[in-house]
Formats: sequence, C-alpha cells, structure tokens
Amino acid sequence: MKTKELRDIVISALVLALAFGISLSGGLSAFYQPGALVLVIGMSLVAVSLGFVFHELGHRFIARRFGYFAKYSMWPIGLLVALGSSLFGFIFAAPGAVMIYPRATTLGTGNASREKIGLISLAGPATNIGLAVLFLGLDIIQPSLLFALGARINIWLAVFNLIPFGPLDGTKILEWNKGIWLISIAVAGGLFIAQDFFF
Repeated sequence: MKTKELRDIVISALVLALAFGISLSGGLSAFYQPGALVLVIGMSLVAVSLGFVFHELGHRFIARRFGYFAKYSMWPIGLLVALGSSLFGFIFAAPGAVMIYPRATTLGTGNASREKIGLISLAGPATNIGLAVLFLGLDIIQPSLLFALGARINIWLAVFNLIPFGPLDGTKILEWNKGIWLISIAVAGGLFIAQDFFF
C-alpha cells in the first residue's frame, strides 16, 4: 500500500470515528458531556477502523484478484458531510471509494464485466455483515459497549452501502444480480431490526 493511499485510509477512518462518536452520543448535545463523548469516540475508532478499513480492503482485494489495479482515494467533501450530519445525530457518509483501473495485462479484454463489478461491490457490505455478526456474537458472550458499537456501526455500514442509489455498492450489485442484492439487503436489514433486541 502506497503512502498516499495509507494516508487517505487513516484520515477517513479518523474522521468517520469522530462522526460516529458524535452521532451515537446524541449529536450537538454530546458536547455537554465531553468525557462520555471521548469514550464513545475511542470505541467508535476501533469499530470504524475495522468496519470501514476492511470494507474498502474487501473491494480492493477482490478487484486485484480479477487483475485490476485498485486503490482507495478519500473524498474530502464526503468526509465533511459525514462530520456535519453527525452534529444532528445521524451519519451520511461518503468518505471515498476504491478506484479501479485496468492493468496493462487486462487492456484489450474489454471493460470489467457486470458480474465482476457486482462481486467487487458486494465484497464491502459482505465484510461489514460478517463483522456485525462477529460483534453481535461477542456481545452475547460478553456484553460490552465496544462490542455493541462494533455491531451497530457495521450493520449501519452494510445497510447504507447496499442502498441502490448513485455510486453506492447497492446500485452495482442490483444491476448485476437482483437476487443477490435482495438476499444481501434482507440479511443486513434483518440485522438492523434485530439489533434492537440485543441492545
């Protein structure tokens, strides 16, 4: 991983952790209890680092398996929107994306197929679903705020990214295979509903 890509991932993870910490603490009202806010931001950093970083690395890994050059690039405006929305108690996050380019060995073979794009897109939300299940399991075994936040954040990342809107993963998955998109959104949505029974 090159220096610029690593920098973009680290900055994005830190800003998202701050945004999730503020949002989960009640938005602007969180600043009235700075001690609690710092604690939630610290725990969010662990959950966001795992959820966001593995989400993006999932895209990157599958793209490279298909022979494409892939690297993460942050979107500063998207990070500012995430930070701004967190002040109102919710998150709208578009921190950046894994950019995919053909390598010399893939040139002349045509554009990436809809299936490959769909699988690359699916890798991110699928990673978040896996992490959410892991955190839920850990929270059942040993209840803790860290595990609860880890589950909540990863469930949210999966659901949000599966929305079939604009450049989000859900759009590309739906264009590739409606059945797989339905299964994915049903699992993520089920976890979203089920989390109220756990926490």
